[in-house]
Amino acid sequence: MTVDWWTIGLQVINVSVLIWLLSKFLWRPICAVISGRQQEIAAQLAQVTDGQKQLEADRTAIRDARNGFEQEGARIVQQAQQDAQSARQAILAKAQQDAAALEEGAKQRIAQEEAESQARWRSDAAALSCDISGRLLAETGCCSTARDTLFSRLLKAIATLPDRERLSLRDGFTCATATALDATDRQTYENALTTAVGGNPSITWAVDPDLVEGFAVKTPYLTVASNWQADLVRIREGLSHAGH
Repeated sequence: MTVDWWTIGLQVINVSVLIWLLSKFLWRPICAVISGRQQEIAAQLAQVTDGQKQLEADRTAIRDARNGFEQEGARIVQQAQQDAQSARQAILAKAQQDAAALEEGAKQRIAQEEAESQARWRSDAAALSCDISGRLLAETGCCSTARDTLFSRLLKAIATLPDRERLSLRDGFTCATATALDATDRQTYENALTTAVGGNPSITWAVDPDLVEGFAVKTPYLTVASNWQADLVRIREGLSHAGH
């Protein structure tokens, strides 16, 4: 078998040219396309990775927000429970205070009503006792000794008057008695009154049964009393205020 070296050489040259042409016009574009595609795929993979990271971050943020909402909700519920408890305690305390105030007010009103009732009873009892005593004294009359005692008290009352009031009696006054006096007694009393007052006063005698017994010296501006009516009034007032 004979080897044709020129044929082999030409074939080698043809193959070399073909390889050069393929590498220049086929493999490089294909490689460039593959490389670009790989870069696009890598970029897309990077975007997917970033998206996954962002998604995970969003999930974490949502989870944290949900936990925050749950904690805030729990805090709000707890605060509402505390506020409700405080409000309930405040309402109970206010109700207790109001009840205590009402009870105290009721006690005070009851005590006041009892005091007023007792005062009315004392006043009524004193008035009744004095009225009975006055009627008994009026019906039984009075001895001369008692009348003289009442007149002596009248003279003492006149003597203790301020000078201006005592001197005003010199202009004249009315002397009332419970019963009419005879001429002798009236003259005796008139002389004593003139001496007590001084000067020469004009004395008008009058009868006032309401005095029960005793005397009352009167002017338009002054009254000096020494009689059982005035005594009974003082006794009644004393009995009425005895419990105060």
